[in-house]
Amino acid sequence: MSDEPRRNGGLRTFLIIWGGQVISMIGSSITGFALGVWVYQTTGKATPFVLVALFGALPTVLLGPIAGALVDRWDRRKIMILADVGSAFATLGILLLFLAGRLEVWHIYVSVAFNGLFGAFQEPAYSASVTMLIPKEHFGRATGLMQTGQALSGIIAPVLAGALFGVIGVEGIIVIDFITFFIAAGALLFVRIPQPKAKDEVDGSKPSLFKDALYGFQFLRERGGLLALVFYVALMNFAINSVIALMAPMVLAFSDPPTLGLVQTSGSAGMLIGGLIASAWGGPKRHILGVYGGALLSSVGLALAGLQAHGWWVAAAMFLFLFPIPVVNAGIRSIMGRKIPPEVQGRVFAIMILLARSGQPLGYAVSGPLADRLFEPLMATGGALAPTFGVWMGTGIGRGIGLMMLVAGVAMFLITLSLSGYPRLRNVQEELPDAIPDTPPVAA
Repeated sequence: MSDEPRRNGGLRTFLIIWGGQVISMIGSSITGFALGVWVYQTTGKATPFVLVALFGALPTVLLGPIAGALVDRWDRRKIMILADVGSAFATLGILLLFLAGRLEVWHIYVSVAFNGLFGAFQEPAYSASVTMLIPKEHFGRATGLMQTGQALSGIIAPVLAGALFGVIGVEGIIVIDFITFFIAAGALLFVRIPQPKAKDEVDGSKPSLFKDALYGFQFLRERGGLLALVFYVALMNFAINSVIALMAPMVLAFSDPPTLGLVQTSGSAGMLIGGLIASAWGGPKRHILGVYGGALLSSVGLALAGLQAHGWWVAAAMFLFLFPIPVVNAGIRSIMGRKIPPEVQGRVFAIMILLARSGQPLGYAVSGPLADRLFEPLMATGGALAPTFGVWMGTGIGRGIGLMMLVAGVAMFLITLSLSGYPRLRNVQEELPDAIPDTPPVAA
């Protein structure tokens, strides 16, 4: 068979899977918006809002290695189907509790933890499947398209949530989310994803699940450039996630849910445009330059977001913050996808996700208490920082979170400048050989 049918078949399969996932993301984003507003209005505090994000992130950190090992052993398509169905039933639990009038904040913690559990399997399976479907020179474009889908959900969800809230209520929104999970799973029923030969099929060995789970650590330890890339992403994730979950309470402190929707839509529009650019361009040939440049621009946007308590200002800053992210992620995923053999990508991607996102739950864990107990009192009217930072940032509820965003943006900028001088990271693309063939296997 010639290369062209292979490429076309893989692209068609990827687009079918991508379409189903985008629909599911829109459903989940609508529910997330509605429940996020409900949590803040119910508690009036930042910490419970952040805990929702924390419980969603923990399963990936705790179960990532085991999930990655199983992704390399099992059929990746079936794993994604089961993950979508499992997430659907976690959402159904929230719906039933809401209808019974018994929904409490801790129920949402449990539900998002289950969603995170299924996501710990789905994400490495999805990432490893993409490299089996798309030629390696188009990895950046595929990542851009994935980021475009995420941005579309971010744009559509706030608008839909606002329009549907008064018509079908929270319960109707959750029903829509429940249905979209099955649309994503249904799309997977009509495609085939090529499976790489497992290592034990090649050399006759059968390592234990525990040894397989740890293999990703060994792989990265032997490749300093990839390990440095993961370390860099972990630091950036900590800086971002120590504040990003507080965006909603910061905006709601000086405005209302429609303004929050405007801010989220603006940020998603930035990511959409950035995703379209990454889809068409794929990023610079030296992928790490796209990572550095995009991260520096993004850090400026995050710092600006906290400076003023005006909806239009925060919306513009969030556009700037998220606009370069698709190019950053396209560069990171292109490097990872090229340098990791297909038969071990589940394990290695899972470990990379675990390490890269290790800063995520830590950031979530500290952000709420830091906001409620330290930064908010410092920036309150008459607070210790009111005569200095308060003069040009304002004082009162939400301004402490604004200061946190300024600090996080500056930290992102300095981390990127510092690590850009490390040779193993700067030259990772040239120093490590490609592990992916030029043409992907046949897909239908």
